[in-house]
Amino acid sequence: MSIGWIVGTSLAIIVLLSGLVGLNQAVRRQRKARWPWWLIGFSVAALISAAINYPGT
Repeated sequence: MSIGWIVGTSLAIIVLLSGLVGLNQAVRRQRKARWPWWLIGFSVAALISAAINYPGT
């Protein structure tokens, strides 16, 4: 079992959810916000990296 893969994937999912919540709040308040897009992009890249480096592949 690879603890690093589990922790990295969990962290990426948490960052993705916080980016989605921030984006939802910006849309509801009709404001432009760049930081949620940065969080979403970072977490998608981390999830792709985790999928590529999945143990056993």
